[in-house]
Amino acid sequence: MNLILTSDFPATANAAVVERIKAVALEPRIAWIPPVTDTHGVQFAEAGRFFSAVGLDQLEHLDIDEDLDQVQLAYLHEFDVIYLGGSDPVRFRYNAIRAGLAGRLRQCAGLGRLIVGASGGALLLTPNVSLFRLQTESVGEVLATRGRFSALGVVAFELLPHADRFDAAFIDKVRRYTEQTETDVVAVADGGAIFPTSAHEFEHVGTITRYRRGEIIATDSRAE
Repeated sequence: MNLILTSDFPATANAAVVERIKAVALEPRIAWIPPVTDTHGVQFAEAGRFFSAVGLDQLEHLDIDEDLDQVQLAYLHEFDVIYLGGSDPVRFRYNAIRAGLAGRLRQCAGLGRLIVGASGGALLLTPNVSLFRLQTESVGEVLATRGRFSALGVVAFELLPHADRFDAAFIDKVRRYTEQTETDVVAVADGGAIFPTSAHEFEHVGTITRYRRGEIIATDSRAE
C-alpha cells in the first residue's frame, strides 16, 4: 500500500516520510492539492518553503475548488507523488467528490503512485471525516449524521491528527464516539506518520494511540 498518513507534514519535518518520497524518483514531481482554493497563493508559497527545506523542490499546485482544471486533474496519474493538504476535511470531501478527485485518487492508488495525506487530507483517505466535526458538535449529533460523511476508505480506520493539541475533554469525546462505531480511531501527534501495510495495519513513527469500542487498545511512541 503506497500511502502515508501524517499529522502535519511537512510543517514538522519527518525523515522517514522524506526518505519514502525521495525513493519514488530522483526529483519527484509532487501534486500539491489543498481542500479549498488558495486565493492569494499564500499556503502554496508556505508549502513550497517547507518542502524545499527537506530537499523536495518539484511542487505543483492543483486546485479542486474555484479554479478547477479538469485537464490538469485528468493527468494526476503522471505525478510521482500526490500530496493532500490539511485544514477542513469536510470541505475537502465535498470538493473531492464534486471535482472527481476521488476517482482520480483511486486510479493513482491502483497505479502505485505514492499518496501522502496531512491532517484533513489524511482524513479524506479514511472511512469517514466525522472526527473533525467533534470539535463543534456533540457526540450524539455527529453519530446521528455520520453516514453522510463517508470518505474514500483506503484504510479501514479513522484518523485523529494533532492528537497532542487536544485537551482531555475532547479526547473523551473521541473515546465516546468510538463506543458506537465499527471502525478503530488512530490518534497521531504532530510530527508523526503512519505507513499502512494493509487496510487495518500499519507501521508508524511518532506517538500513536489506537481506540476501539471506547477503549485504548494500543499506545506507542517510535522515533524516526
